[in-house]
Amino acid sequence: MQIEGFWYYLFLGVFEAATIHYVVAKIFGPLLFGRGWCGYACWTAMVLDLLPFKEPSSPRKQWRMIRYFVFGASLVFVSLLFILKVPNKEEIMWRSFIIGNILYYAVGIAIAYKCKDNRAFCKYICPITVFLKPMSYFSLFRIKVDKKKCISCGKCEKICPMNVEVPCNSRNKKNATECILCMKCVEECPQNALKL
Repeated sequence: MQIEGFWYYLFLGVFEAATIHYVVAKIFGPLLFGRGWCGYACWTAMVLDLLPFKEPSSPRKQWRMIRYFVFGASLVFVSLLFILKVPNKEEIMWRSFIIGNILYYAVGIAIAYKCKDNRAFCKYICPITVFLKPMSYFSLFRIKVDKKKCISCGKCEKICPMNVEVPCNSRNKKNATECILCMKCVEECPQNALKL
């Protein structure tokens, strides 16, 4: 199920598993574990992480508005099904689920190769982050740095797949709401200065 499924069941007024999943994992869950969903449970990212570009090879691009367009397009698509009283909505939603997943993977793989970055789809395209990012700002679980131990070697930032300004404890640090709690920075730190 992609985001269209969430809108569909929301508009139907049916409290299906799809709606519960979004509420728990992607709307209120991030208050507790941030974007841990992206690091451990996202099936799109699971496939993209098999690609060879484990570390970002270039600075982050200014393409963040694409995700809002995709988010808006999915909302408009499902809204029109109800506004126009389109028949066979279930069939259309099933087909859009199949086509949507194919497009997600195709675009994800293409942009990963274009940017030489496995997580490019997560950074620029994924519409779910519109829910995840604002809630992640208040996340209870975050990577924290012990400034007394940190030697500013930069290894944590180099390994971070999401370009987070790791050795900073501020919630306003660069790309703070992008952290997927993958723990790569913690494993890479030679001084054990990072912890969850």
